[in-house]
Amino acid sequence: MKLPDPKSLAMIGIGLLVPALAARLARSVAGKGYQLLTHEDAPRNPAHPQVEWKEAIIWTVVSGTIGGLARLSARRLLAETIIPAEGDDMEGEVDKLA
Repeated sequence: MKLPDPKSLAMIGIGLLVPALAARLARSVAGKGYQLLTHEDAPRNPAHPQVEWKEAIIWTVVSGTIGGLARLSARRLLAETIIPAEGDDMEGEVDKLA
């Protein structure tokens, strides 16, 4: 059995981690913006019964859109590097390890 190349494993890890961190950071910034606009904290759990429907929907749409765009941007930037991004690039790198 062939042992995985540590460099390939590290690149795959980076390829998975960077988009997730970008989305997390973007949602955090969105939370600060939400707080500035509404003078209230963003809902930690929009599904909680004490969160109004309107507030839950607005926060979910805003944070999901901003997080998704950040993840997409990170993946597009990674696609131009040797680091495999999620999706087809990642599948090819994982197949090389098998």
